[in-house]
Order: sequence, then C-alpha cells, then structure tokens
Amino acid sequence: MEVMTVNKINNSYFNNNNITVLYGHESDLPIIINNYYDLNYDKKMKVKTFINNEIDSLKALNLDYDILNKKLSELSFGELKLILLIKAVISNPGIIILNNFEKGFSPKYYNLIWHFIKNITLSEDIKFLIVSTDIKFINKITKKIIIIKNQIIKYQGDLIPALKQNLIELPEIIKFINSANNKGAKLTYTLDNKELLKDIYRSLK
Repeated sequence: MEVMTVNKINNSYFNNNNITVLYGHESDLPIIINNYYDLNYDKKMKVKTFINNEIDSLKALNLDYDILNKKLSELSFGELKLILLIKAVISNPGIIILNNFEKGFSPKYYNLIWHFIKNITLSEDIKFLIVSTDIKFINKITKKIIIIKNQIIKYQGDLIPALKQNLIELPEIIKFINSANNKGAKLTYTLDNKELLKDIYRSLK
C-alpha cells in the first residue's frame, strides 16, 4: 500500500524528526517501526464523503474540486494516492508512511508533494516516514536518510556522503561528477542540475 498510518509512535527516533526517509522497501519497515496499517476504503464511496469535503487540501495538491463528486473507483492511480494522503492527514495519526508514493508522478510534481508534507508537519502533530529508492524524490524531501540492507541499518546520515560512499545506486548526475572528478575537474557533489551547470561554468573560468 502506498499510504499507511501509525496511531502511536513507539520509537524515540521519530520524536526529533518530523520527516524521515528510508532508502529501502516496505519489507524493511519492521526494522524501525511496527503497528502500521493500510487505509481501508470502500471504492464505491464518493470522494467528498471520504475526505469530508477537505477543500484546502485539494487546492494544496492541485486537484480540481469536481473530483469531490467522483467515486474512489473512478479516480486515476495518482488521484487515488493523493486522496488517500488527504484522508490519512484528517485521521490525525502519529505517523503517515508513504511507500513509493512518488511513482506515477512526474518530477515536476515532487515539489508540490514536498510542500504539502512540510506544511502538514508544521501545522499538525503528524510525522512522516517516506520509503523510496528514487534519489530525485528523496533529495526533494530531505537531505538525511536511513539505509537498510539485508534487514540491517547500514547508514544514517546525509544523502550526499552516502552517495559518495556508493552505499546506494548512483544517479546519472553523480556518475557524471565522479567521472569528471577522476579527470581532475574538482566538481562539488550535488543532485541539482542547475547547481552542477553553475559549478562547471565556474571551473572553466
């Protein structure tokens, strides 16, 4: 399931972290948290009933208001995930888990999701646990990650050092930087294409 909830936080790690990112899979979750549940819903239910006409959240996620009159079964895969996210928020759990939530959305939509999550953590007493292997999405959400492999926590810390240590699959931008630096370029490690271009330009001066 892409959206899950935890009613009561029983891991002190989450006390000081509003947003936690796990580089891994749903099967890794029990290593750091348990007692999480899927959101149950009736596909025949109309959206407006399911989310209690939560207009502000629809607007924040760039969803048209006419979606309120649709049944859950009539929604696209992406629309359903966003509606489930809204439902999770209004149910006011301790933690909302988003598992591969970004799949099906374009990278341009990542920023919208990020702002929604951030605003919820600022306005509500809700934590988020993001499970993903999409480096672009992870980098949009936070700079710190937990890496779990073979049911063991291998790393906790900043994203860039983890990439430099080859602890996770390298995106093309990091491969390029590695290749350039091996030839003496001395580029700064980044996941932002614009920052990389600026650095390349500065190195040519």
